[in-house]
Amino acid sequence: MLLERHGIDLYPHPFLGFTLPPGHRSSVLNTDEEGFRLSDSPFGTVDTTSWLAAGGGGIVLGNSVAVGLAATSDRDSPPSHLAFASGTRQLNLGLCAAVSLQELVAATPFLHAASTVVVIGGGPDFVNLVGSLDPSGLFGAVSYERTFTELAEIPLFDLATLAAGEEVPDLESRRRKRGKAPAWNLADTVPRMEAAARRRLEHLGFLARAAGGRTRVLFCLQPLVTSRTRQLSPEEKARYDFDAPVFGVLHSAIEENWDAYAALYAKGCADLGISFLNLSADLFEGDAFADTVHFTDDGNRQAAEMIHRALEGAA
Repeated sequence: MLLERHGIDLYPHPFLGFTLPPGHRSSVLNTDEEGFRLSDSPFGTVDTTSWLAAGGGGIVLGNSVAVGLAATSDRDSPPSHLAFASGTRQLNLGLCAAVSLQELVAATPFLHAASTVVVIGGGPDFVNLVGSLDPSGLFGAVSYERTFTELAEIPLFDLATLAAGEEVPDLESRRRKRGKAPAWNLADTVPRMEAAARRRLEHLGFLARAAGGRTRVLFCLQPLVTSRTRQLSPEEKARYDFDAPVFGVLHSAIEENWDAYAALYAKGCADLGISFLNLSADLFEGDAFADTVHFTDDGNRQAAEMIHRALEGAA
């Protein structure tokens, strides 16, 4: 999707796992030196450096939905629309395909100056854990698990040598051996979905404690869009096949359990004292979705307005 829409790929990051290409410039999508998408505000462009220099404001965490992957400009991403609705700088800390632990890492340098923390996500937590080769891993499942597994078979400095175009003698003898992955079964969907929600709720609780009592935290469950979860507009139908199996065998399993997944977050956030907003697909009007998970420009605007009202209600 990144290649198709923007002609760019993900780059490794030592703490975050991966980011958009740092310092990328185009007429559609621009990033700062950490690989976070720039956002707009009534005060001008916002990036990690300028946000901190101005004393902070709001931060938006999450995956490619928070990034605004289908937005036609930085101005039309969810954080930018939220900045103009709230009159507050909003720092876009979205990471494509991020899970909750990566969001925590992304937030760490900025929480001390955050007046609000909005998280838009939930999809990768569900998808990755349900289809994970190692669902009981200490740090949870991550996107591109198989790619990271293959990279982790090779010692770090040998990997750098290969990336430099040089040969590594006896590489196969140095390759880390791993056992055969356990068989995956659709019957595992519900317990893994529940485990994904528990892990994210643990991270949300940690995030709220780290941010402190004066910072409002709002978790927004991203939408899942199919012809059964939303009355699709003519523009949406013409643009994209919303019944295409985007997640392969997982697509139907996700859809069938999405409402139960949302209910777990509604209860869990209430128990934690964190605000919760279900950005359900059927709440949006008109041409709001570019595909199964990403908003159009107008969808980003609608989502930002819902988020702004939820934050105002939590004040």
